[in-house]
Amino acid sequence: MQATLANTAWCITLAGTGGVVGEAVPDTLTLREAIGQFLDTILQDRNTHRTYAAGLSAFEAFMADREGSPVLLRSLQDDVIEGFQLYLLDRGYSRFTLRTYQAALSAFLNYLLVHDLTPVHFSLAKARLRARRTNRRFPYPAPVPDPALPLIIKYYDEMALPSGEDDKARATRLRILRSRAIVHTLYSSAGRIAEVASLTRRDVADGRQAQVIVTGKGNKQRFIYLTDLARKAIADYVHARADAYVPLFISHGRDYGKRLSKVSIWETVKRAARALQLDVTPHDFRHYRARQMLDEGAPLEAIQEILGHSDISTTRKVYAIYSHRSVQEIFNGATLTPDEALRRSLAADEPLLRQALPDGADAPENDIAKER
Repeated sequence: MQATLANTAWCITLAGTGGVVGEAVPDTLTLREAIGQFLDTILQDRNTHRTYAAGLSAFEAFMADREGSPVLLRSLQDDVIEGFQLYLLDRGYSRFTLRTYQAALSAFLNYLLVHDLTPVHFSLAKARLRARRTNRRFPYPAPVPDPALPLIIKYYDEMALPSGEDDKARATRLRILRSRAIVHTLYSSAGRIAEVASLTRRDVADGRQAQVIVTGKGNKQRFIYLTDLARKAIADYVHARADAYVPLFISHGRDYGKRLSKVSIWETVKRAARALQLDVTPHDFRHYRARQMLDEGAPLEAIQEILGHSDISTTRKVYAIYSHRSVQEIFNGATLTPDEALRRSLAADEPLLRQALPDGADAPENDIAKER
């Protein structure tokens, strides 16, 4: 029994592999095998699966550089999170990608901890404490969308629709109307590109529905909202199509009727951006609208709901830098001068306040009146 335990680094529950609780696992389990087990648990969320797979592939490359191949899971040390951050920065990854890959690694390490897959010498708590030193040096990058982003919408709105009923003219006309509907929907809803791509005609009632239920990140349902302009753009596009295809945005090329891909929606935005010499992506519409709503005084809780963040700390972390102006305006509007505060108190309960004044003294309001 002791010899058997000596040849193992830890004990785990083999989730989904037919193992039993407490079964000893050889210390030959590789990092790649553990990552594969983890990714199998999130297959139902394709977008998260794709993102996490990319992040953990980078993590495996980092570990291979440090430990050699194949990487054994028992080689995890308390500096892996911190080391991975510096590895990504050293290779020129953007800070946004760095944060995304960090989230993938964090989810993976949580999975290992829950399933007792961490080596006995590895402390996730210590690893996170060490990583905080790096996080302090590289705070979450504030998104800075191009202030000229609305020109993307104007670009397609002002594009002339070709006349004629030949196949080429009709296809071009439908593509322009589709592009208008896409950019108006991105702007209005502040939705993720996957959410917009997944819309059906029934979801939006061919442009008659102002509140639309979508299945967002983590397979959670939420509302997105369509303005009058967005609904009109959708209605014009669907009316011109005159077909019965289910998806809202479809191909008008060789695969006519097939749901438009996220790549094609991305290209719709980038085509206008190139023509206007702007640096804008579909995701920038979310950042632009969040900042716009903050500037207009929308509470952070409402913005969280509109963006579909499951935790308000995410909204606060990403957009906190832009909330300062709104907070300042709220502070200014909600702050009374001492004289105003006293007048308000007098109006609310003048007899009580007068009892608190020295005998023979006038209320401050009367003193102020005398000075004038």
